[in-house]
Formats: sequence, C-alpha cells, structure tokens
Amino acid sequence: MSCIPRATSLESLPPLKGPVHLAIGMFDGVHLGHQAVIEAAVQSAKCAWGTSAVLTFDPHPSRIFRPDNPTRLLMPVELKVGYLKYRGIDCVICQEFSPEFARRDAEQFPVLLKEHIPNLRTLYIGENFRFGNGRKGDVGLLVEESEKVGLNVISLERIKLNGE
Repeated sequence: MSCIPRATSLESLPPLKGPVHLAIGMFDGVHLGHQAVIEAAVQSAKCAWGTSAVLTFDPHPSRIFRPDNPTRLLMPVELKVGYLKYRGIDCVICQEFSPEFARRDAEQFPVLLKEHIPNLRTLYIGENFRFGNGRKGDVGLLVEESEKVGLNVISLERIKLNGE
C-alpha cells in the first residue's frame, strides 16, 4: 500500500488508492465494539479493492473540554496506531483535536472528509458516535449530510457479551 502508516491530519494525508472505507472514532483500547467497526471497514475495502483507513483523534477531546479532568486513556497513540495496523487497517489518520477542529459545524464534517479524501466511499461508526460543534451531530445527521456528498454510512450496534 502506498499510504504512509500514519498521517498527522486530514490535510497531510497523501492520495489513497481505490475507494476508501473509513472507520472513525477514538478507538482507545480497541475493544470488541471498536474491532467490529474496524473489521467492517477492512472487509469492505478488501471486497472493493480499496483502502481501509481509520480517522482517530489526538489528544482525546476531553483534554480540550475538561482539561482539569480529562479521560484517562488505555493506550498511548503509538500503540493504538500499531494495533490498528495489526487489525488490517491500511492507513491511520491521527487528526489533531484542537479547539478550532471542535468548533466545526456538524453539517460540514462529511464535506471536510470528502474534500481531503476525494475517493472516500463509506464511513463506519459506532451507534453512539457524536461529532461537530457541541457534539450536535449524531448518526442520523451524519447519514443525512453524507448522502449529499455521495457517502454511505454504516453504523454498527454496540457489541454485547454475555448480555452486557
């Protein structure tokens, strides 16, 4: 694959080959639910002779919104990137999560993605995915706005283990 193993932003991403299938999330700990989202992107990309990619964020948004009480992470970024690659992801984009990035309108998120990844075809997210200024974006809004720029959205339900 011609993609660099890790891009530090959407802006620094080199062109990706074939249709791109993008999983989006923090993926801290890469638990079973994360693995399901990642696996869906990887398998779809393989079937389409495309590229599987992950868009994740660094630092965790809580460092911006609650600097006095940020979420404690299970994995440092480097370990997470390695594990995502181990799970079959071709390219990892570690987007800096800054106050400027956080202020983007939710409706513009799919436009931003399509602008930087022109051959993006499908987004893969968990059912509780939130995005945009004030976390106003949810799965329904992502589906609605993504359709306008020709993107499909696959939202995976939470994984239950032993009923939990």
